[in-house]
Amino acid sequence: MEAAREVWERICHELNFPDEVEKETATETGVEAGGEFLISASGSHLKSRGQKRTYKINSMATAIRSLTENKITLVLDDFHYLDENVRKAFLRNVKGAVFNGLRVVLLAVTHRAFDAIKAESELTGRFTAITVPEWSTNDLRKIAEKGFSALNVRCPERIVAELADEAQFSPFLMQKFCWEICFDLNVDERPRAAVFVPLSYDLNLLFTRIAKDSGQPIYDRLVAGPQSRKERMKRPMWTGGEADIYEATLRAVAESGPKSSISYDEIRSELSRLLADNVPQKHEVTSALKHLSKISGAIGTEKGLDWDDDKRELNIIDPYLRFFLRWQIRGGGAE
Repeated sequence: MEAAREVWERICHELNFPDEVEKETATETGVEAGGEFLISASGSHLKSRGQKRTYKINSMATAIRSLTENKITLVLDDFHYLDENVRKAFLRNVKGAVFNGLRVVLLAVTHRAFDAIKAESELTGRFTAITVPEWSTNDLRKIAEKGFSALNVRCPERIVAELADEAQFSPFLMQKFCWEICFDLNVDERPRAAVFVPLSYDLNLLFTRIAKDSGQPIYDRLVAGPQSRKERMKRPMWTGGEADIYEATLRAVAESGPKSSISYDEIRSELSRLLADNVPQKHEVTSALKHLSKISGAIGTEKGLDWDDDKRELNIIDPYLRFFLRWQIRGGGAE
């Protein structure tokens, strides 16, 4: 979005308010209409067809008035994706309205929870952050236990536990694991007789296959890096082969686990272990991380990863990307 005005225009659209209104000024004998009189030189009244004029509505004032009067809570999703200047302008717009009854809820990823305070310091003390916790492994296990039970599938507890451990705190990934197992067992509806998942079921093969299907496209865009007119330097790796700074950085991130949040120092340390020569300078690593974050934001509506320059850490938001890095780049779950 280019400006806060676009935010308010979108809110008006959701409230079914038009962008423009048309008003007609009409004159009739002896009557003032639209603030105009038409009188002839002889003093007799004239009849005139009205003039139509189009006015652009004040989207911010219209939206705030409607939301407040109708007691509608304004929920702004993905607040962290707004440009910093847009966030600041928006918060200044609503600051006064909030004290007059406007209710505002801003949704953001956990590591961006305090972007509102950073954008408008006067909100300090008037802002409450509520963190929604990630899914626990116990919660994820219940997905498998209840789902398999409903389909009359018997799955060993060891396998269920490993599925939950590898699900990257994501219920969607856990559901994907269970769906793939049922597909492999030819279970698409509840059978009369119980179907057993064998203890020998190859989970490594399952994870590798799912990782490739879910994370390859975004990884390919990231590893390509930004467009450049000159060829990037290739750096030799201890394991063989070469990698430019973007591939090397992503491999270093993968070697961390990967974790949801990885500090700059951890990434640079992993780079030192991966590369046999020409380890990037600090400013080169920082620049690469910023570019990766920017590319990730341009790929789709949801950012896969996000570089926080203030905290000096990389946040891998997309669980599918974390899963891909773990099973396609790092080479599995072995620590």
